[in-house]
Amino acid sequence: MTRNEKPSPANVWETFAGLLEANRIMTLATAGEDGPWATPVIYAWEPKPVFYFMSRLTTRHARNILAGSSVAAAIHPSETRPLRGVQMSGDCTVLGGLAAARAIRRYLRRFPAARGRFPIRAVLAESIDIRFFRFTPRAIFVLSEEHYGWSVRHPVPLGAPREASDS
Repeated sequence: MTRNEKPSPANVWETFAGLLEANRIMTLATAGEDGPWATPVIYAWEPKPVFYFMSRLTTRHARNILAGSSVAAAIHPSETRPLRGVQMSGDCTVLGGLAAARAIRRYLRRFPAARGRFPIRAVLAESIDIRFFRFTPRAIFVLSEEHYGWSVRHPVPLGAPREASDS
């Protein structure tokens, strides 16, 4: 594919998924009574796509989410060249019960070193202020200078291609 060609949805998905796997930190942006706020969170993801992260309920971003804030997020490597990254907007919810257990399993699969670093039973019992959250994008764009040229971004199809979701 040349840089002037429009990439296929599968190509865009592959670029998107590669960026998600290669990175671990998502900058999450919310807004609340105190104005806009951005914070880094460590994420795990599923190809639906949905993202999971944990946070304390007392943080500014968690309070904004619980108050119904819209959410935007960006994921990008620290290198500036070639420029690449993901921009998203969507909905974020705090998880409980089976949904929280699923998020914890996904998170620990991606970050096995996190096992034992937070009290899983207490999180599931909601007896401490740590919770897992699910970010579900409504719009996703991927920018990859090496794949698409400078300053060109493409929408990522919502819902993984069949072969990506089977892995």
